[in-house]
Amino acid sequence: MNQPHPINIEKDKQQFFTANLDDLLEQLFSLKENSCLQIIYNPTNFFVHFNRGKLIYATNSLAPFERLERHLRRLSNQNSKLSNEVIKQPRLRFRNDLQTYTQFPSDYQGIIWLAEQGYLDSQEAITLLRRITREVFESLLCLPDNCQYRFLPRSQQITELCQFDIQAYITQCEKRLEAWQAFSEKIWSSYQRPYLVTEKTRAIGDLTAEQNQNICQLLKGLNFRQISAILDLDELVVAKILYPSMLDNTIVVRDPKPPFNQLPKLPPKKDLNLTLESTWRSDDSGFQVNSNSKQTVHVLENNWNIACVDDSKLIQDNLEQNLDRNLFSILRIQDSLNAFSELIEFKPDLILLDVDMPNLNGYELCSLLRNHHNFKTTPIIMLDEAQGLVNSTRFRIAGATDSLAKPFNRTQLLNMIFKYLH
Repeated sequence: MNQPHPINIEKDKQQFFTANLDDLLEQLFSLKENSCLQIIYNPTNFFVHFNRGKLIYATNSLAPFERLERHLRRLSNQNSKLSNEVIKQPRLRFRNDLQTYTQFPSDYQGIIWLAEQGYLDSQEAITLLRRITREVFESLLCLPDNCQYRFLPRSQQITELCQFDIQAYITQCEKRLEAWQAFSEKIWSSYQRPYLVTEKTRAIGDLTAEQNQNICQLLKGLNFRQISAILDLDELVVAKILYPSMLDNTIVVRDPKPPFNQLPKLPPKKDLNLTLESTWRSDDSGFQVNSNSKQTVHVLENNWNIACVDDSKLIQDNLEQNLDRNLFSILRIQDSLNAFSELIEFKPDLILLDVDMPNLNGYELCSLLRNHHNFKTTPIIMLDEAQGLVNSTRFRIAGATDSLAKPFNRTQLLNMIFKYLH
């Protein structure tokens, strides 16, 4: 994988300090000089480069040219100059060792060379720098406490294509990590490899038959980031498209292949204590789900609207505990007489409707909803006690889509929801 030679930590350990990651990041906010921050994690070295305290680039020793080539292939969806031969040139041209990465990283030199040779325009070069730095920072922010680090001052600035505000950049990466937590039941690394287990009987996500076929062909050993490069989608968008099929076990997710298994895991939800908004925006735009599309994570901001009409507070609480706020917006309605007007305003993507309620029961309310043009095709799931049986005739006459016995667990609830939401 063309890794730089690992540093001899024992030999040089007097040059390194130990700090919690939060304390180390605080130091970056006040940094003013030209320097390289080097952090050691197992055999992996992280390198973060600054000019006058401004973030210029971040990389690590874990397959840096695989990462560069992967992001170049993603750009090649719009840039025909980036042929396979051109994409391989930086690996062939630039020396790849530790000293290089602390002074002037080889993969960064490759980006500058591609820009100078006219293979990348200025905006494409900045996009490439931004995406690679973001990928490295997402792993860096998952490092455990007591990191070994050192600052290596430089007398001169490195060649500069753009600058990033370090605090804003870290904030964006933290929000992306928070978004990954929506898929934490199945995904703990963006380098895991989704595999298709059985032949699909329906499309994966809201894709055409051709798009569905294309994405299924990639589920044979490529990781999320490699798939995203081929499809020209953000890896979070890929995860969201595939996640319903992971929950129903049509897709299984295997561990990262070496050397990507050397990177830290995504933080579990309970360990990520962020005081950030739950939504976030990528710095790219124009998402359409096709193999040549520009990526955006805007799709992740559009949560599914789930309405639950049930006079039981216990059921309502259970629903909120089991549905992740990064994926779902939830409307709780306990009085069925008020449900109609609230549902029209909320515009739910799916309705959970209790059968047995006072004043207006679930069958009656379902019939009213089906007679309104807003709810002709909205999935309506009837909720009934486990020991009871939903009357199949009334069920069909009312227009219900399906039924779910309560109390339900998280798996039962998600399987039912993702059966009708794509």
